[in-house]
Amino acid sequence: MEQLFSGKVYEILPVSNGIVFSYFNRELNDEISEVSYKLVSFDNRRMTNATKSVYMMSKFGNTYKAILKLCSNNITVKSIILPGGKVFLLHEDGKAQFIDADGKPIWTGTLIYKNFLPSDILLFGDGLFVSYEEGNTIVKYSLATMHEEIRIGDGKSIFSGPCDMFLRDDNSVIVCNKKSKKLLSVDFNKYSVKEYESFDEPVYQFIESDSYRFVILESGLYIL
Repeated sequence: MEQLFSGKVYEILPVSNGIVFSYFNRELNDEISEVSYKLVSFDNRRMTNATKSVYMMSKFGNTYKAILKLCSNNITVKSIILPGGKVFLLHEDGKAQFIDADGKPIWTGTLIYKNFLPSDILLFGDGLFVSYEEGNTIVKYSLATMHEEIRIGDGKSIFSGPCDMFLRDDNSVIVCNKKSKKLLSVDFNKYSVKEYESFDEPVYQFIESDSYRFVILESGLYIL
């Protein structure tokens, strides 16, 4: 494991032949922080400054300017770019939205479970999977009705602060468990779970791109 960046990293996104990530730069005042962006190239592993537009296009697609107007916080909001230019948004207060290819909401609802706020979203098969960090559970919702279908975890849960999910090419899902400091590999077809990796500090995000694996830990951005 090699550290690529030291400091508070918010999110990693894949781009063509590399990744772009957002990070805390400095405090502007008691309520506002300055966020900056960097790009890591797979060709030479060189890190350079990135523009906000590159980051936002990677996160929201071509209609990012219209979508930004719908977000109170464009860093903490979760997004899935869907076929045809549509986007699914999940805000940190639990509000969810389907956005059409013109950047306009076509559905709005909430995805709060037992008073727990959602932490991440993942599209898999015919369902939308939502993780709940404080509830130690993942819930599958029907894309057709947005009704709850299946719960994984809850009660004596296998999860411990599931804050992020990533779908791998083999259809396994890597779940970041912030409290246990572990990555779990979950089969969403069989609903089986096994440990994938563990760390000495909280883990916030995992992504895999072009055979490279990256994690955000408490201390920064790492390549595995």
